[in-house]
Order: sequence, then C-alpha cells, then structure tokens
Amino acid sequence: MPMVMGDQGIEDGLNDHIGTIQPPDAHEGPTSESLELMESIIQRLQPSDRHDIREMISFRGLVSGSLASMTAVFWWISVDKGGASLGDVDIPISLIGEFTFREISIIVPLMALASTFIMSVGRETGNAILNNIGGILIVIIMFYILEPLGNAILGPEIEMQVAVFASGRLVAMAIMIGMATTFFWDAILLQWVRSTMMNMGVDLFPPSPVQEISITNDEGLPPLG
Repeated sequence: MPMVMGDQGIEDGLNDHIGTIQPPDAHEGPTSESLELMESIIQRLQPSDRHDIREMISFRGLVSGSLASMTAVFWWISVDKGGASLGDVDIPISLIGEFTFREISIIVPLMALASTFIMSVGRETGNAILNNIGGILIVIIMFYILEPLGNAILGPEIEMQVAVFASGRLVAMAIMIGMATTFFWDAILLQWVRSTMMNMGVDLFPPSPVQEISITNDEGLPPLG
C-alpha cells in the first residue's frame, strides 16, 4: 500500500511537471490594418506579381534619384550660377517671410518634398489632418511661385520677362522634387509589401491563368493514358 501511494505521488508530480510545458508561440500574421494597407498599395500601383514588385522598386528608386540630382543641378546652373544674368537681384523680397528669391528657390523644393510626403502618408493611412497640412503647404508654394508674376503685373519693380523666368524655375524645381518624392515613397511602400509577404507567408496576388488551368486539370480531369 505505501508503494502504491508512493507511485501515485511520483505520477502526480510528473503530470504537474508536464502540465507546465507551454507550446511554442505560433507565427503571427499581419494585422487587418496591414493587410488593408497592402491591398490598397497593390491596387494603386498594379504590380502583377512579386517579381514585378522587385522591378518596380528598382525603377522607382532609379527615377527618384535621377530627378533629385536633376533638381540640384538645375538649381546650381539656373540660380546659383545664372541668377545674376536672369535678374534675380531685381526680384522684390517676398511678402511671406521676407525671403530673397535665392532663399525661396531653396524653400519651394523643400516644401514640395514635405507636402508630397505628407499627403502620400495621409492618403495611404486615410488621415485627413495630414492631407489638410499638405494642402496648406501647396497653397504657400503656389503663392511663392506666382508672387514674381504678381509683382510684375501690379508694380514696376520687376520686368515681366524676369518674373516669368523666376516663376518658371520655381515650377520646374517643385515638380521635379514632387515627382522624386512620389517615386521614392512608392518604392518604400513596395519594398515593405514585398518584405511583409515574404516574411509572413502572405500572397495577395490571384493565381495566374496557367496555375488555374493546372489546378483544374489536377483536380477535375482523369489522368491521361
């Protein structure tokens, strides 16, 4: 009898010990918000498969870097080196911030970068406040761009030709920086989608027609021969 009780105590101890063993944590998948964001990115940019995502990342990164470099060279040639010949010294000080045209030629591209980035983030996340901030920045950019033309129309301080060249340069730099920011942001989003799909085993692309035909033949048709 004591032996039976001793055996039962040992068995209970083993059961208690076994009960404390915890199973390994399962690999967590992406959240519903992440899946919705990934689907939104794929629907907007329209990649065909994972290999197409890689090509789109490479292309957008290349275009973004090229546009940024073109903007820097364009500013160096048209403002830093050629500003005196284009009459930049005759452009009046800006009414907002009292900046010179040289300073505005740096501020406008930076504001274009900020506004494009803020609105891109607001679009992907559905944040109305970010889109509102981006709209405010766009209005300020438009004011700086059109201000030389307004000075030429309303006052004799600046010639129309000088104003046109000034506004045209600001427009060109704002557009190039805006496009460079857009391409760069899209490349970052595509890179995030690709890494998430690979690390978490998620496939958001529908099967190709060849795969669908293969599945149908395997499941619905008898073997040949």
